[in-house]
Amino acid sequence: MKEKLLKYLADFSTLTVNDILIIVDSFQEKELSKNDFLIKQGDISKDFFFVCEGILRIYHEADEEEITLQFVFPISFAASLSSLAFNMPSQWNMQAITNCKLLYTDRDVHHEIMSKYANALNIYESQFLKAFSNLENRLLSFLHLNAEQRFQKLFSEQPQIFNLVPLKYIASSLGITAETLSRLRKKQFM
Repeated sequence: MKEKLLKYLADFSTLTVNDILIIVDSFQEKELSKNDFLIKQGDISKDFFFVCEGILRIYHEADEEEITLQFVFPISFAASLSSLAFNMPSQWNMQAITNCKLLYTDRDVHHEIMSKYANALNIYESQFLKAFSNLENRLLSFLHLNAEQRFQKLFSEQPQIFNLVPLKYIASSLGITAETLSRLRKKQFM
């Protein structure tokens, strides 16, 4: 699994080969079965993750309702950022929706890497800005688009998601019911 992180860092950084090997060596392997939790809402997250295989769902639970924020696909970093950064309870659940293989390193090692390797910090900053931009676009979608427009946007940007993720989770991420999603999909293919 570590070869995937090694390749990612080699492709997207200007770190030396030796620096990449040191960083990759700081990560440990972890496997999750489908439906296992990586982080539960209310727990303090102490780890920073790299998804090698599988898909994670990040969601918030309130009043027995699940609201999906996003999905994390392979070759991506994942973390409960506010929990990791501020040592506070996570507001999010991170759950495997398929069997997953991950790499992880704890917060202290992660901070040490960020302070020691400026180019690693650039990768982290790039990933953070990408995540922030995605959340900003998601917020704008909810402010300016109706349910059908949000569905069309997702379908045009990520059509493969409908084959990879259970529809009830996709519906939750779009802020609609599973029935509405079914109706919109049927309309799409008419």
